[in-house]
Amino acid sequence: MDHPLTHDLTISEILQRWPRTADVFLRHRMACVGCAIAPFETLAEVSKIYQVNLEKFLLELQDASQSIVN
Repeated sequence: MDHPLTHDLTISEILQRWPRTADVFLRHRMACVGCAIAPFETLAEVSKIYQVNLEKFLLELQDASQSIVN
């Protein structure tokens, strides 16, 4: 069973489990995709660093993780 996308996951975990979320990070001009610190920082920490509303950002990531590519 896959774990839900939550604020306490590291950026690397999110990108590895849900690769389509990379577009959301890039859209917000975050350098998380390919960052050497991504395995250590959580979504909550990164949201604070980039001053992004965590709840809204999490919803965007969840939407992207569930989207179907045709």
